Amino acid sequence: MVMQTNALTSLSHGPQTDTDWRLAPLSIADWAAVWSPIVDMHALHPRNEDGTSFWGGRVQGRLAGAKFATGSQLAQRSQRLASTPNGALAIQFLSAGSIAMDFECRSFVQRPGHITIVDLAQPFRASHQDAVGEIMFMPRELLGFSQSDRIDPVLIPIDSVQGVMLATELHHFFEPVEHVGEESDFDPNTLLHLTNSILSSHRHASSDRVEWWRARNRLIRDYIEENLGDLSLLPARICDQFNLSRATLYRMFEVDGGVRRYIQDRRLYAAVWDLAEGGIHRGRLTEVAEKWGFSSNANFNRAVKTVFGMPPGALFRGPALIIPSRIDQKQSEFPVYAWFSQLQDQNVLIY
Repeated sequence: MVMQTNALTSLSHGPQTDTDWRLAPLSIADWAAVWSPIVDMHALHPRNEDGTSFWGGRVQGRLAGAKFATGSQLAQRSQRLASTPNGALAIQFLSAGSIAMDFECRSFVQRPGHITIVDLAQPFRASHQDAVGEIMFMPRELLGFSQSDRIDPVLIPIDSVQGVMLATELHHFFEPVEHVGEESDFDPNTLLHLTNSILSSHRHASSDRVEWWRARNRLIRDYIEENLGDLSLLPARICDQFNLSRATLYRMFEVDGGVRRYIQDRRLYAAVWDLAEGGIHRGRLTEVAEKWGFSSNANFNRAVKTVFGMPPGALFRGPALIIPSRIDQKQSEFPVYAWFSQLQDQNVLIY
């Protein structure tokens, strides 16, 4: 599938073109280099014929951020990378496309309509599909977290009170200052206090009922992971297994679009990662389709093509691991890369 630059017009609000967003075309190698302190980039097919994605980064004091528009790509923060002391949190908002993320504690697919807060210090896998959005990074230490603290992913509806407040802070962070001497509306302390408040409310249950709800949700997600390859894994079976009503089960997975969609997403992205890591050869597509609970090769091909724009056999045409370019001599063009590198090398706050 050829992805054109005018795909940025899919933004639901705000600036409508890459020029308005001030995004610059970025080669595959440079894209991998920007992220290299945080993740390894795997099998990527570009946004357009030139092999580029789009990127615009900025740093304000101790915080960094970027606006981006990607094709489809896989990124992995492995145990090797996770052992480096570059802990940062990320707040992510999407205007178009989707990002699937797998953490040890939770897997999810982010689509427009939600903001996520994730802990980049933990091992994870991520998959972008025509994603257009904004992401902001902050050192964990600014929020009072040590390197040993694990922060589970948080998904926040954009139309909730917390979602509106976070979206407003992101807007202020990225809003350009038009005139010399003009002050930005962005106040980092406001964002830090808001983020801390949101994380605290999700880390500490407010009642026994909330704790039960969260514990049961984790059990069901673990059960789904253990049974992804079973074709009989359906909502009715989960309701029977955990003595839940259909309505209760749906509410538990409402942020994921319902339990049925969650299962479909998990099967798809698990299968695509399996292909990326194990390669494609004779009989491999059938093996992967059966392993991850697809009823036939045709259904597997259709699911991959619907999300990624091409059948699984054509998805990985380039090298499995993208080799980053050397951008040490042009760090001024990539302030987020320099920010990542300082946080990785020094494990100190960025000033």
